[in-house]
Amino acid sequence: MNEFNVTFEPAKIEVLDREKFEAQINSIAQANSNRLVTIDSMADDKKTRAELRKLSKSLNDEKIRIKKEYNQPLTEFEVWFKKAVEVLEKAISQIDSGIKEVESEQKEVRKKVVHELLVELTTDTEVDSRIFENFVDDWAKASNFNDIKPKKQLIDSITYVIDGEKQKIAEYKANKDTISNFCFGNNVSDTPYIRMLDSGKSVSEVMSAISEDVLFEKQRKEAERQRQAELEKQQQEFETRKLEASFNSAASVSTEVIQSEPEKTKSSPDEEIAEVSGTEIVQKYRAVIEICFSSLEEKNKWKQVMVDNGFEDFKAKEFGKI
Repeated sequence: MNEFNVTFEPAKIEVLDREKFEAQINSIAQANSNRLVTIDSMADDKKTRAELRKLSKSLNDEKIRIKKEYNQPLTEFEVWFKKAVEVLEKAISQIDSGIKEVESEQKEVRKKVVHELLVELTTDTEVDSRIFENFVDDWAKASNFNDIKPKKQLIDSITYVIDGEKQKIAEYKANKDTISNFCFGNNVSDTPYIRMLDSGKSVSEVMSAISEDVLFEKQRKEAERQRQAELEKQQQEFETRKLEASFNSAASVSTEVIQSEPEKTKSSPDEEIAEVSGTEIVQKYRAVIEICFSSLEEKNKWKQVMVDNGFEDFKAKEFGKI
């Protein structure tokens, strides 16, 4: 197209009686610049202030009117120009839309190539290629491709990120095994501590938590063992007192002591026994105690009490007599 030619004449703004105007403004300003405001002059001062503000506004309004008239040719030109080039902007917009559509299609092709690379490089590994989806848009930039062929720098970048993920998985498995083995050695479940690891806690923090929990459980079990032992002791003492009380109330006891004659050479279980100790004859007496029980179970309990209280030398046949 031909050159866009516009002619215009710069406008000239001339202030008539410029010096007179400036002198009037200076005179008014000087007359009021050194006013001393007092309580007595307050009313006149407010009136003067209002008049000066009114004068200032009227002068500014006149300046705005002159500027608007001065800019009128420019405003008219801008309105005409915008309308004249509107069809050109529409043509540009149409082409731009077509370019963006093609670029979008090309990017989708590059993204597909990136996805294929991810699948290829994570095959036979424990890495899930889908976790890198947030990187795909950046990797699919045109600068990373020669047409639709990925550049080496792109392949190296993807490989580096995948290797980093492999290392994370290996570290996680090692940390998990460490936690599981430590839990197994302390006979506790590793499930809550694996959850701690998964939530972002470091392995040292998890191990510290396990140690604290194990120590607490040991202390709790020891306290429980001592409490149980005390309860059993108290129960045993209670049963002993109960049996003794039952024995005293249920059994009727009669004793008969038969003194043997010194010259007798044979004695019955109820007779006295003479033993010689040196040249001294020691007389011992045997007492037969008849005990009646209300049941065989009560009798057996009494036997056990006797054994528990130091009468281990009681013979079974002697028990049988009771």
